[in-house]
Amino acid sequence: MAAFLDICRFLPTAGGTTDWTYAAVVQGYQSPAAAGAVNGRLYKYRAESADLTQWEIGEGVYTSSTATLSRSTILFTSAGTTAKINFTAAPQVAIVALKEDLISIEEANGFSPTQQAQGRANLNAASVARTRTVITSGSGTYTTPAGSKTLLVRMVGGGGGGAGSANSTGNGGGGGAGGNTTFGSTFLVANGGSGGSGSGGPTSNGGGASGGDLNQSGGYGAASIGAGSGPQSAVVGGAGAGSAFGAGGPGGWPNAGGVSAPSFGSGGGGAGGPASTTGYSGGGGASGGYCEKLIASPAATYAFAVGAGGAAGAAGTGGTSGSTGGSGIIIIDEFY
Repeated sequence: MAAFLDICRFLPTAGGTTDWTYAAVVQGYQSPAAAGAVNGRLYKYRAESADLTQWEIGEGVYTSSTATLSRSTILFTSAGTTAKINFTAAPQVAIVALKEDLISIEEANGFSPTQQAQGRANLNAASVARTRTVITSGSGTYTTPAGSKTLLVRMVGGGGGGAGSANSTGNGGGGGAGGNTTFGSTFLVANGGSGGSGSGGPTSNGGGASGGDLNQSGGYGAASIGAGSGPQSAVVGGAGAGSAFGAGGPGGWPNAGGVSAPSFGSGGGGAGGPASTTGYSGGGGASGGYCEKLIASPAATYAFAVGAGGAAGAAGTGGTSGSTGGSGIIIIDEFY
């Protein structure tokens, strides 16, 4: 597909089979330079003798330093071939547009990969609709992909660990807190959830979030509770809180350990209480905070860290251990 020029017609220095080097403009038209011909660009032309007995339609590349249009490809001629016409005199040469150069909404249009890329650039459109980066652990530097104009960042802090159970108050180990997930250091923050409480402790608090268009605190982990009276009253562990990415770990059955968080950022389940009149179950871990941000003009790089899941609470006397919280996650959708 060739480029276009407005009312461009000129006389070359010679006829024959040589390339068209500009000599003079035809009255009432523009020269290639005046019409804005671009160096290295492909143009279609029609060359014709004064009596129209010799004519040639072809395409070639314009060279601005010599004001020359090459005769690279011959499409149609007065001789009915695709060979260059040997003009007996210098013809008039006009820059023209053929049907193949014009886009029609009535017909299917075929474009080369180069033409497709240029069309996307003209429309500021993406060649790839979207890519995605998922980071599930560790820390480092995220590099924005070349050509990406917008980022959608979604992330959650680590979930708190479920607490251990015990047969007496005060010695079931609490779950560890989940780690904080950050993007751009303090730009976006999703804090980890608190660990579950051991031996009669209260509910655990979910992690907060900041910097996003949407900042959602994590859910509460269930409290540690006592057995009441007798072995038949042993209790299940406190459930871990669910996160924006799924459910938390269920509490352990009596005399059984807590169940680790199945989802990113969710809390681990607390251990089931022992068969004891003074037994306590382990509390469930809270979930990490959730942060979501649409970044319209992204920076070249961002420091990141993914919060780890909180550690399982240790077993107290006669009890069992809790479970680990779910790790944080960062999901980055890149739009072009």
